[in-house]
Amino acid sequence: MKGLRPTRAVVDLDALARNFRLLSRAAPEGAAVMPVVKADAYGHGAEEVSRRLAEEGAASFAVAVVEEGVELRRAGVSGEILVMGWIGAGQLPDLVRFGLVPNVHSFGMIADLSAFSRGRGLVLPVHLKLDTGMTRLGFRPEEVPDLAEALRRSPQLVPEGVFQNFASADDPDGGQTREQVAVLSGMLAALRERGIAPPVLHVSNSAGTLRPPEWPDGLQRPARVRPGLALYTRFPGLSGAEYEDVMTFRSVVDQVKEVPAGTRVGYGGAFVTPARTRLAIVPAGYADGVPRSLGGRGEVLVRARRCRIVGRIAMDLTAVDVTGLDPPPEHGEEVVFFGVQDGQRLGVEEAAAAAGTVSWEILCGVGPRVPRVVVEGGAPRKVVSRFFPDGDVTFHAFS
Repeated sequence: MKGLRPTRAVVDLDALARNFRLLSRAAPEGAAVMPVVKADAYGHGAEEVSRRLAEEGAASFAVAVVEEGVELRRAGVSGEILVMGWIGAGQLPDLVRFGLVPNVHSFGMIADLSAFSRGRGLVLPVHLKLDTGMTRLGFRPEEVPDLAEALRRSPQLVPEGVFQNFASADDPDGGQTREQVAVLSGMLAALRERGIAPPVLHVSNSAGTLRPPEWPDGLQRPARVRPGLALYTRFPGLSGAEYEDVMTFRSVVDQVKEVPAGTRVGYGGAFVTPARTRLAIVPAGYADGVPRSLGGRGEVLVRARRCRIVGRIAMDLTAVDVTGLDPPPEHGEEVVFFGVQDGQRLGVEEAAAAAGTVSWEILCGVGPRVPRVVVEGGAPRKVVSRFFPDGDVTFHAFS
C-alpha cells in the first residue's frame, strides 16, 4: 500500500445521487435529466460520477470534447453521449468507433461529417446547435435557410436533436432569456417549414432547470434538461440547502508556529502580523486548486471554525491564522478549503466570491495531483490518484 499526501478531494456519490433526484423533480414534465459531465465532471471524476448517475437512471450525458466521451465509454458508460463542442475531422473515426453523437454548429462541420459518413456508408445522428443569443457556437437565425439546404444535401446526417444555451437564466429581470426563447421559437418554426423537425429539444442549463423560463403555447416542449453545476453543489441564488456539496476539499495542518508582531509571512512579505500570531501551514497551494487570489481574502475551516488565509498562497502551501483556536491545532489536524466539516459549511460559492471568480472555476481547478476519495454509503470506497492508477493506496494517509 502506498501513502499519499493528505490533501485530497472527497467526492460523495450519494450526495450526487440526491442532487440528481432533486433535479429530476425540478425538470419540466416529461423532460429527462441529461447530466453535463464535461471537464472531468467539473473536477469530481467523470468516470465515477457518470457510472453512479447511470445507476440512478440517467440515459444520456453531455461532454465538451470527443476525448471525454471516449473516456466514458472506456469506463463502461453505455448511454447516449453528446459531444457539445469542438470536433475535428481527425477525431471522427473515434467519434464513430465509440458511438458518440456529434453536435453540428457550423457549415464546416456539416461538410466534414457528411464527407466522412458518405465515404464509409454511414448514417450519423446529430444534434443541431442553435445560437439564440449566447453568441458562441451555433447557427444564427439568418443562417437557417442555408442550414436546411446543407442538411438536405447531406442525407447521411440525421438531425435527432436540437439545442441552445441560455446566457442569463439566473437573471429573472434581464429579459435575455425571454428574447432567446422567442428567437428559438422562430428558428424551430423556420426549420420545420423546410422539413427539419428534430424530435429531441434541450435548452436549459442548471439555472434554466431551477428557474424554468416561460414557455409559449405551441412551442415544442423540451425533452431534456442539461444541468451541470447544480448536480455538484448549490447554485448561487437559485438552490437552497436541499442541494448538497458533492466535493469537500480537505488538507491538514503540517506545522504550527507562533510569531511576534511585525513578522512578514510568505512571498513578498505581503502580510505582516499586527500582533503575536499563531499560524498553521497547510500543504496545499495553487497547484492544487487553491486560487492565489484567496490570499488575505479567503477562509478555511479548522475545528468547524472559520480561520483566515494570510499572506500569498504559494504553489504548494497556504498559511492560515489560527490564533483564535485554543488549544492550538496539531500536526495532521483537518483543514477544509470548501465543503462541510463537523456540520459547518464553507460553500464553494463563498470561496469563489472571495477569490473573485465563480464556483465552476473553483471546482474545475482542483488539480490533477489531488487524489479524489470516492465515498459511497458514508465510507471511502476508492482513491483515484494520477500517481498510483492501480488504486493501491492507503486511507491511513487521510487521518
